[in-house]
Amino acid sequence: MRTFAIVPVKRFDRSKSRLGTILSSSERRKLSELLLVNTIRTLEQSSTIWRIIIVTSESSAVETVGRTRAEFLKLNDDYGVNAALPLADKYSSQNGADATLVIPQDIPLLSATDINDLCSRAEQFARCIVICPSIRYDGTNALLRKPPHLMATFYDEDSFNSHIRAAVKLNVPISFFLSGRMMKDIDSAEDIKILMKEQVLNLPLAYLKSKLKDWPLNARSY
Repeated sequence: MRTFAIVPVKRFDRSKSRLGTILSSSERRKLSELLLVNTIRTLEQSSTIWRIIIVTSESSAVETVGRTRAEFLKLNDDYGVNAALPLADKYSSQNGADATLVIPQDIPLLSATDINDLCSRAEQFARCIVICPSIRYDGTNALLRKPPHLMATFYDEDSFNSHIRAAVKLNVPISFFLSGRMMKDIDSAEDIKILMKEQVLNLPLAYLKSKLKDWPLNARSY
């Protein structure tokens, strides 16, 4: 099964706005860059991902990820994930993808093992979705669609349940993938607290802020 990973990337200067109460704009930008590098390198380690597609209007993303296998689809502006994904779906279908896996850039504990396990769930189906929710069961932290044009995406409020409802309406088999690592993202101050409690980010916020100034872009420290 040829699975293409699709990573939608917001403009770095517009991302992580909900962290504005604890991180400056430059710190939020650095965090977004680090998370993107971590995501792409983890996807490269997966044996089930054939190609990696970054869809973005962020001009510096190419330089940020450096020498990787990632391919870029350039947008003129940020129109949101739902508007960006049809371009990636079309590209994937035209280039031989059997399935696509939409992965946000902000999952710090993303692992190649989880990616492989999630993709393997789809091998027995001609058409299906495999979905991993966010830890609050409202967002969608991974969405595999087989084939790529199986259904539209709904990355707005309550996207997890919206995707489930859409699949049910189309009578599409649904496989739920529940991974403690994949379900945790960094989108708010509360998310950072959750990761700290699990001793993933076992450090004070002041230390995190200081390290954001110093970590090189190839760091995978969190």
